[in-house]
Amino acid sequence: MTRFQRASFVGARCHRSRRAAVLLEVLLALILFAAAAAVVTTAFNASLTSLDRQKLGFQALNLAASVIAEVQLGIRSASAENSARPFEPPFEDWTWETAVTPTETTSGDITGLTRLEVIVRHKNSATIQRLAQVVKLPANATNNLAPATNAIE
Repeated sequence: MTRFQRASFVGARCHRSRRAAVLLEVLLALILFAAAAAVVTTAFNASLTSLDRQKLGFQALNLAASVIAEVQLGIRSASAENSARPFEPPFEDWTWETAVTPTETTSGDITGLTRLEVIVRHKNSATIQRLAQVVKLPANATNNLAPATNAIE
């Protein structure tokens, strides 16, 4: 083998190993990019799920506050019966119910105030919100005001 042939052979070998190293670097970069993309996608999906859950929770609290205000104004009636009632459109995916409990003094006398608890549920998710307030109800706001004995979960 001549000197020129030997140099050509060594150069070709060196060139092939350099190409293999570049290929290995590219493959490692792709694997790292795919792993990073998977982590970011998982975190993004978790954030969207949490945001949706918070949005539903805030909407439920707003609906419960609206029901309490409407009961205080006499627009809705607060009954002691525990039956879920649907909201009007565009909130047809939500139901509401009330639990009414008269308040008593320490001596056992009934005051003019009532503990009104509104339970709001979403039909398509596990969202349940409760909002309670001690209110003075108008005379026409109650039907059959008896203490609520079995609270709905």
